[in-house]
Amino acid sequence: MKKTIHSVILISFIIFSSGCAYFGLRPGDKPSDTPPQLVTPPGQKQFWNNSKLFGPVPKEYQAEGNKECVAQGNKTAIGYHPNPKKYDGTFFGKRGYLCDWT
Repeated sequence: MKKTIHSVILISFIIFSSGCAYFGLRPGDKPSDTPPQLVTPPGQKQFWNNSKLFGPVPKEYQAEGNKECVAQGNKTAIGYHPNPKKYDGTFFGKRGYLCDWT
């Protein structure tokens, strides 16, 4: 029972703190100076900590973003950040995309 409660709390935290587009969250007007960071470890469905830290996807990166999102099992890229962070807090060293699940 205690394990179930902890699981529900963890899942709720991930759902409500993530930047995933599935829950109606959208990117901001421009990429933030604060980089978004993944809140789920590798090997799991990836969630960002805050969708508002992303900006719109520049036209020249839309095809690349869509390809990244499709590879993750999502649809299209709806947000872009030039320098996001991995789950462990280190930088990816490449562009990051917020994907639309709907």
